[in-house]
Amino acid sequence: MGLFIFDPLTGEPTILATNRAKRHDQTGVVTAKNGAVVGGSNAGDSKPTCYFCKGSESLTPPTLYQDDDNWNVRVFQNRFPLIPDHEIIVHSPDHQKDMEDFSHDQNVRIIRAYLDRVSYFGTQDKEVIIFNNKGGRAGASIVHPHSQILAAKGFPGILEKEKAAALHYNNEKNSCYWCDEWQEAVRTKDRVVHESTHFVVFCPKACRWSYEVVLVPKNHKPNFGFIDEMEINDLAKVLPGALLAYKNCFNNPDRNFWIHTMRYEPFHWHIGFIPHIKVFGALELGAGIWVSDKATPEDAGLELSKHFPVSLAA
Repeated sequence: MGLFIFDPLTGEPTILATNRAKRHDQTGVVTAKNGAVVGGSNAGDSKPTCYFCKGSESLTPPTLYQDDDNWNVRVFQNRFPLIPDHEIIVHSPDHQKDMEDFSHDQNVRIIRAYLDRVSYFGTQDKEVIIFNNKGGRAGASIVHPHSQILAAKGFPGILEKEKAAALHYNNEKNSCYWCDEWQEAVRTKDRVVHESTHFVVFCPKACRWSYEVVLVPKNHKPNFGFIDEMEINDLAKVLPGALLAYKNCFNNPDRNFWIHTMRYEPFHWHIGFIPHIKVFGALELGAGIWVSDKATPEDAGLELSKHFPVSLAA
């Protein structure tokens, strides 16, 4: 089981989780050691087993949530957890297709699975972070599309900084930072990728990574678990639309997205995205200074908006 360790000078957190080296790696990227891939998925088998496919339920920890007896979305504890509450959300029985390929109904099922786990951990007074890694360069070790959720009493690092900064911003301006951000993006129109009835997708002014995108709900709510039925249905279009914009723009790149949510005010839940179209350099890793060198936020917003699916733009 992993544990948090902290730099004694800066306080920066690291999760020490050496058990993760044992997990299966279908990408050949995540657990490479001394030039050799370790923990591969039944290497040598003519048809390697996928632990996330339908029919392999006995090979994973017990089901914690599924949408139906003949499941379309399934949740279970991670066999190699980073922290005690670390779950896997399998997006569908399909080994290849992901959210940008699914029907609207299937994406609604995934969002409902997210919400179920947020609600469950909320009853335990725990915060959560939901994240998705696609591709080896983005940190995925299993090919079958899935998301992950961590739950704890609180998280250090960026989440704690966002929480503190949101409180400071609210005290100083009597306003919400994310509300002000999405409203400015819509007003200027030069960084907006897509605007729907309930959400705005835009490139942040201070983007840390080229073509970084943030999805912000127009309706101010601190907790993702508070969204209503209309927002669920809209999100089931806009979230895969943002992923499809990346897929169309960069020929299906490895990519990440994450959901930041807090249980209480002042916060505004949101989703962040980055495509892996470059690699981290020494300045990012050594100084913590991000380098966005592929496009300005304005150019990135314009280009991605052209690749956002037309069917969802109406």
